Amino acid sequence: MQISKNMPYFSAAVVIFILLKLWFSSAGIENLSFILTPVDKIFGLITGSQSVYIQDSGYYHESFNILIDKSCSGFNFLLICFLSFVFLITGYFSSPLHKILIFPVSLFFAWVLTIFVNASRVYLAVIALINTQKLLPNHQDLIHSAINITVYLFFLLLTFIAVDYLFKNRKIYEKSN
Repeated sequence: MQISKNMPYFSAAVVIFILLKLWFSSAGIENLSFILTPVDKIFGLITGSQSVYIQDSGYYHESFNILIDKSCSGFNFLLICFLSFVFLITGYFSSPLHKILIFPVSLFFAWVLTIFVNASRVYLAVIALINTQKLLPNHQDLIHSAINITVYLFFLLLTFIAVDYLFKNRKIYEKSN
């Protein structure tokens, strides 16, 4: 991959990343409903828990006494996935149009992945909370943080490896034809 040839695309991706990061700092719960609502619905399906939407706060699950709020959105994960996809995939295309199309496609797949990963992370955090509350009552924040880091890192690495593998094999297949 020639970095200089792709530098305008990489630069554009970084600018989008920064702009979205700035937007997130002032975004409210309503602005993040595109992530939080699907996460809440999936979590509810998995656990059988019904949530109550509390304006300006998030989705409250009384049965678990948890609130799915802005801090649960996984927006940073979404941005990291988007940037990773753009940086990883851009080198596999030569057409400027294809490289531009990578942006919305990467954002879409990052969004879908974020919803799946966040629902999994929230579920695992709740299960861990239930199972460790009596054993480690003073370490719930540490356990929660460890689960967040582990889940996000695991899925980010797994996704990176899978996407890289798929695109490398695509290139090899194209060359053999």
